[in-house]
Amino acid sequence: MKRGLIIALKWIGGLLLTVVLLLAAAVGVFNSGYFQDWVLQKTVVLLQDKLQTRVTVDELRIDLVGLDAHLYGLEVEDRQQRKMLRLDELRADVVLWQLMQHRVKIAEATCRGLEATLVQPQDTAANFQFIVDAFKRDRQHTDTVPKKQKMNISFDVDKVELESIKFSYNDAKAELARLIYKKGVNDRQVAELLNLRMQWIHQSKKHGPILNKLRVGVLDMVDMQRYIQLSIDSLCYFTDNHKDRKNVGKPKRGAFDAGHFDVVAKLGARVEHLSKDSVVAAITNCQATDRGSGLNLTTLTCRLTANKRTLNLKNMTVGMAHTKLKIADAVVQLPSKKEGRTMAYHTSLITGTTQLRDISKPFAPVLGKFTLPLQLQTRMSGEADAMHFRDVMVKTADGKFKVTAKGGITGLKDKYQLHVHFDINKMVAVGDSKQRIINQFQVKKFMMKQLDNLGRIEYTGHFDVLYKREQFAGTLRTGVGSIIFNFALDEKNKYVFGKARTDSLELGKAMDMPGIGKTACEAEFKFDISKPRTALMRRKKGGKLPIGEVKAHVTEARYKFIKVRNIGVSMVSDGAVAEGDLSAPGKLVDLSCTFSFTNTNEMKKMKVKPRVKFNLFRKSTDEEKERKRQLKEQKKEERRKQKAEAEKVKEAEKAAKKAEKEARKAAKEAEKAKKKAAKEAEKAARKAAKEAEKAAKKAAKEAAS
Repeated sequence: MKRGLIIALKWIGGLLLTVVLLLAAAVGVFNSGYFQDWVLQKTVVLLQDKLQTRVTVDELRIDLVGLDAHLYGLEVEDRQQRKMLRLDELRADVVLWQLMQHRVKIAEATCRGLEATLVQPQDTAANFQFIVDAFKRDRQHTDTVPKKQKMNISFDVDKVELESIKFSYNDAKAELARLIYKKGVNDRQVAELLNLRMQWIHQSKKHGPILNKLRVGVLDMVDMQRYIQLSIDSLCYFTDNHKDRKNVGKPKRGAFDAGHFDVVAKLGARVEHLSKDSVVAAITNCQATDRGSGLNLTTLTCRLTANKRTLNLKNMTVGMAHTKLKIADAVVQLPSKKEGRTMAYHTSLITGTTQLRDISKPFAPVLGKFTLPLQLQTRMSGEADAMHFRDVMVKTADGKFKVTAKGGITGLKDKYQLHVHFDINKMVAVGDSKQRIINQFQVKKFMMKQLDNLGRIEYTGHFDVLYKREQFAGTLRTGVGSIIFNFALDEKNKYVFGKARTDSLELGKAMDMPGIGKTACEAEFKFDISKPRTALMRRKKGGKLPIGEVKAHVTEARYKFIKVRNIGVSMVSDGAVAEGDLSAPGKLVDLSCTFSFTNTNEMKKMKVKPRVKFNLFRKSTDEEKERKRQLKEQKKEERRKQKAEAEKVKEAEKAAKKAEKEARKAAKEAEKAKKKAAKEAEKAARKAAKEAEKAAKKAAKEAAS
């Protein structure tokens, strides 16, 4: 029996040795270049038959021992014999023992020299559609397999390296120099992207085709276990709508142009949570410069939480060279056509300091020397086509200049419909703050001495900015009296015109003309602000005065100890000399005079020529009666217009209150939507947890069985 056992063991050992030798021989045959070339040729033929196009592969090598696969020189043509896909090298190392656990683990994968050219014409199928159709039948066949027979396979990759990747889809192109992804200790992920270039054309209804270019120099991603750290260096974004920049030949305009971006930026971010429906992250550093317009963002930091409905921003800091703003909280309602939701937003109180020269080059060159630091605050809300501001306050550090206001901007998408409206609740300027503010602007200054004579200034009113037109109205209270005014700047025809009225103004103190006391009057004025027309007149006559005309009616005035009433005044200035006429008709005597001056800062040197006309025996002519009647009608019309203006101001205030109410309502709705979204997210999380628990119990039960 012992001998029989020995013989059996010899036979088993010999059989095992034979099997091992056969397997070794099989592996050797399969690893041989001849056999793999034969398999490659058969595979290429099968692919060509299946795809009905030309497919070539230079070399395929598979090592069964190490499960290391190499593919070299793959080329695939489309049905029009155009090169659609080209691959220089593809290599993958597979961990064999993981297959026993239904896992495909790739220790390392490398792809070099991939070039894909995809075309999707408007009237025909895409050039890659035949590949989709060819393999769709295989998927349909796989889908008919019962679920119990399907095998769930997971994929795991330790390291991936992509190099020299080119991709094009119609007009869109992308090129990648290198991408490395790998897992480190405790499965901590690390990725590095080098020199990504993208180019595409966006069709805009307003600007037509816009060329877009994006380049990312370096992108690093590091898994810090609790969060993922992202950093982007040398990011460049460029757009070109193939039109001249908006500011070409127009130095007064800002250089900002959405059709011509040339942005250079760097970014640091921390991603704490990322899922299909939500993200929690923080921007730790962002710097961006638009080299075309000069807009320079030196700092942007915030914490953000987003889902499909809302984006919440907290502790936001925005900085420029001399500007720093802080926003504690901001909520953005994300748009959705499917759910009928439009974009809307609102913020908490925005506070900070600024020097307006920071926005001069991109938006307002006239602010180029505005170096006076200003403190500001406001609350902002809005939607896609409008912005609303409330609790606006702007002041200097010493408090000598302060403005409180509210208002908004509508028609943002169409410059012809653009309307900026602000109600100035109160503006106060004390001491030299008036001159300090005006001196910040690069404009010619007139009557600065008279401005100083006004003393303390308070202003209440409103202003509107429309397409090529600005309108201002309100009441100006000064140390020498009050003025009610309404004037407009016609940017199209280059004129400023308007009306002013006062019931008691110490005109002599204001204009530095001793002897003239309190004056009650109303006036109309029109001045030329066209540089070409003004320059032409300057060449002809010289001078430093504004060019225009003034017509006024003095209801009552005092000159030394004399009180006069119902005086008509007219004045015309050609830029060099201002000439005027003053007339005070009476029943017995008509008093009148002509006057002229050449410098508003030297009104004492005004030349006056008085005239007297006696009317002892003269009766009023029909023409004079008609003039008096017209004057009476004119006063009546002025009172009617003033009443209409007051009603207009009242309506504007009412509209502003309504807008503020709607803004509060929108903010309330957004807060409600935020709470609802949070509730739904919590509900979905509980549901997902239950589903996961249920799946775990089911899996445990199946494992036990």
